[in-house]
Amino acid sequence: MMACGGSADKPDGESETPVDLSGWTGGDFDFQTVSVDDGCLSGAFEALFMPDGPATPHNFEYPIYIPSYADLPENYSIDLREPFVEMPVNVDSADGLTYSIRGSVMESVELGSSAYGDCVVTMSVDADLTPVTLDIAEGSAEINISDARGSDDLCPVFESDTCVVSLGLSATR
Repeated sequence: MMACGGSADKPDGESETPVDLSGWTGGDFDFQTVSVDDGCLSGAFEALFMPDGPATPHNFEYPIYIPSYADLPENYSIDLREPFVEMPVNVDSADGLTYSIRGSVMESVELGSSAYGDCVVTMSVDADLTPVTLDIAEGSAEINISDARGSDDLCPVFESDTCVVSLGLSATR
C-alpha cells in the first residue's frame, strides 16, 4: 500500500507538497473525459467522446468501480455509456500507485448510422489511473480502433490497420 503520492499546490506559488494517500480506498467513481486526441479520422471521433466540444468535460453514464489496492489484481466488467457496456477489464497496479486497466475488447461497436451506416469496429481500451487526492484519480486511456466492417460500404478508411484515440480522464468519488 502506498504511503503518499500526488501533490497539492501551496499558496503564493510556493513548492508543491506530497498529498498523503495512505487512506485511499476503492469504490464507485464518476468518470469524465476531459480531453481527446483523435488519431483516426482527423477529429471525427472527438465528437463521440466529447460531444459538447473539447472545452466541456463529458460525464460517463455509469459510475465505475475501482478496487482497493489490497484487492488487486481483479477482473470484472464495467459500463461506461452506450455502446461501451459490459466491458471486461483486468485491473492491477505494478507500483502500488497507478492502476493499469487492461483487457477490454469490444468486438462490434457501431460508429453511428447517420455517418457510417451499419459499420462496426473492434475497440480495445487500455487505461492508467492514479489517485491525486483521497477522492480523485486522474489518468489516460488509449482506444485502439480496428477492423472496420459493414455491408453498405460506409465504413471510414483508416490510414493504418489500427488507429488510436487518446483520452484524458478524471474520476471523482
